[in-house]
Amino acid sequence: MKLRRYNGIAFLAALFLAPVLLLQGGDGSALLDALGSQDQPFQQMESAMKERLPGADFLRRLQISLKYAGGNKQQNGVFISEDMLMLDVQLKSQAIVNANITRMLDFVEQFQRNSYVMLIPTACAVQQSKVPYDTVAPLYNQKQQLLDDVYRRVSGYLTPIDVYPTLRNHQEEYIYYRTDNTTTGLGGYYIYAVAAQKLGLKPRGIHEFSVEHLDYNYYGDLYARSPYREIPPDRISAYSMSKYWRYYTVTHYENDGRSRRYYTLYPQFREVLGDVKDVLLGGVSPIVTIDVGNAAESTRQLLIFGDRSMQSYLPFLLVHYPKVTFVDTASISPSLLEQVDVSRYNQILFAYMADSFIDSDQLSILSWLPQRQEPA
Repeated sequence: MKLRRYNGIAFLAALFLAPVLLLQGGDGSALLDALGSQDQPFQQMESAMKERLPGADFLRRLQISLKYAGGNKQQNGVFISEDMLMLDVQLKSQAIVNANITRMLDFVEQFQRNSYVMLIPTACAVQQSKVPYDTVAPLYNQKQQLLDDVYRRVSGYLTPIDVYPTLRNHQEEYIYYRTDNTTTGLGGYYIYAVAAQKLGLKPRGIHEFSVEHLDYNYYGDLYARSPYREIPPDRISAYSMSKYWRYYTVTHYENDGRSRRYYTLYPQFREVLGDVKDVLLGGVSPIVTIDVGNAAESTRQLLIFGDRSMQSYLPFLLVHYPKVTFVDTASISPSLLEQVDVSRYNQILFAYMADSFIDSDQLSILSWLPQRQEPA
C-alpha cells in the first residue's frame, strides 16, 4: 500500500511539475532523468505504467516532448523536424569506410565479375530543408565526404550507381519513411530507375506497377529511439508488376540451417507474426533467394550484398531477372556464406544505406566466400 502511494506521488510529480519547469525555461529533462535514475520504487512505477499503457512508454514520450519543447531537436541521434524523424549520420571512423572499400576492390580482383556499388543517402542528406540546422552541429556531408569519395576510389573496378541526384530531385515526394531509417516503396522505385540503367536494363515506368497499401499506421526504428508523438505514422506499400503476371519463389536461409519458402513477394501473414515490414519480400534474412518462374528469357543473375534497404528497390529489379540472391552481410555467418557460389552470377551489386556503410565493417565477412569459380 505504501509503495502504491509513493508511486502515485511520483506519477503526479511527473505530470504537474513538468509544465512548471518549462515555464522556468528548462526542458523538463532533469525531472524525468531523476525519475529514471532513482532506486527500485521508481523502476517499479515505470514498469507498472508500461503494463497499464500497452505499447507506450509514457515517461520516455513525455521526456522527448519536454526536451523538444525546450528546443532540443536532436535526441538519441535522431533529428526531430515538424513532420518526420531523420537519423543524424556522423562518421565514426574513416578506417571503417576504407576497409569496406578495400574489401570491394579485393572481391573484384578475386572473382572478376561485373560489379557495381550503390550507396543510398539517408533522409537528412536529401531532405536537408527539414533538418533543424539552428539547433544541431554541422551535418556530415554524405554527398561529398562519402558518395563522391567512394565512387572516385573504386572507379575503373566497380561501376558506381549514384542515386543521390534523382532522390534529391524527388525530395518533396514520399521517398523516405517519416519514422524509419530507410526508403519507401516510391523511393525504391526511383533508386531502381537509376540502378537499372547502370545495370544495362531498360527501366519500367511507375505506371506499370500496381500498389497495395498494407498499413497506414506504422512506426519504425527512429520512432523507437525518439518517440515524439507529433510525428505522423508511416504508410507501408507493396509494389507489383501489373503488366505481366509472374510466379515467384522466395526462399529465406537462416544461420542455424533453417529455411522458409513463400510463393509470393508479399506473404501477408507475416504481419501477424511480427512487423508489417516483414511482409515485404518476407522480411530480411542472412540469405534471400528469389526465383521468377515465368520471367522473360535472360541469362542475367544478380547477387546483392547489402542491407534491409533492398526491400524498397528489389521488387522492381525482379522484373528483369530470373533469379536474384540477396546477402545481408551484417548478419550472415561464415558457414552460411560458404554456400554462396559467386560463379553462378554475372552481376554483383554492393548496395547499402550510407549509415550502414560508415558505421560498421560490412564486408570483411566476404573472405569466407568459396574460391571456386567458372569463367566469366
